[in-house]
Amino acid sequence: MDAFANSTDAHGRTPVPHSPGVMFEMLRSFTTLAGTLNLSRAVIALGSTRQTVRRHIQQLEELRGEQLFEVHDRQYVLTEAGSRSVREAEMILSRTDAWIAGHKDHVAGLARVMFEQDLERPFYAQQHPVNTIWQVGPPLIKRALQVWVEAEAQIEHPAMQAIDPYLVAYRKFHGDWLCVRIGEQSAYATWLGSTWARSAIGRSLHDDKMRSPSDEFVAEAYDSALLGGQARYDHVATCIPRQDDVLHPYSYQRLLLGCRFPDGQPALVGVIARTRKVILDGIPEERIPMTADEHLMEFEI
Repeated sequence: MDAFANSTDAHGRTPVPHSPGVMFEMLRSFTTLAGTLNLSRAVIALGSTRQTVRRHIQQLEELRGEQLFEVHDRQYVLTEAGSRSVREAEMILSRTDAWIAGHKDHVAGLARVMFEQDLERPFYAQQHPVNTIWQVGPPLIKRALQVWVEAEAQIEHPAMQAIDPYLVAYRKFHGDWLCVRIGEQSAYATWLGSTWARSAIGRSLHDDKMRSPSDEFVAEAYDSALLGGQARYDHVATCIPRQDDVLHPYSYQRLLLGCRFPDGQPALVGVIARTRKVILDGIPEERIPMTADEHLMEFEI
């Protein structure tokens, strides 16, 4: 007998059976339809049927107790709840795929990413304890941590002026990350130029030329710092294009700081220092892309 046949939850809804395999199929149907907003195209992309995709969406809506799509003249439109949910669904799928492929694991309980699907643009990242900044962090990263404590995480606090030229600030909007400030001496601006930096304000993380092929891992790191209102410290090595669109080795340390805007809304501040002092356990040194000497950011501030 079906264990769900005659049962209801606390809200009187009939639970939907959802084994892990079925749940991932449901999430893939949801994210694919959210990306196309066209049932026929989603069916082709998934190699599925219209009936199956519709059933997956209905099951997710019943599980969540909210409508994810509306249909107007056969055109699918995300509801507000659907818009809030799609990025998290994409990240769940990405994290699962990454774990299965061996792209992501943990070292001493902290995240490590090894993304080598694109051999021309590998991405290696390892989270480190914040207190190790005092041993291996460049002066800019050390100063940023000091300032954050002095400012009590307030982005407009006078103490933050010490690192303002070097920081990049984001806010979360409809499940995506929007850039709201780029310091003229930041790692972004000095790598891609002031014209690009000024034009990047208001763009989402997905439009960021500095992002990596493993963009979902980057967004996950941002989320952990913002939601926890905390500091997160990572060592990263990858290859990133400059104004010439040619890939260049790019190794750096990154400090993500959960902050607050003057109205109390959460803000995320990122401070990057290009350096060769990156500790990436398990990656042979010859495979790690290292920033060229002329681009290092080892200066005192």
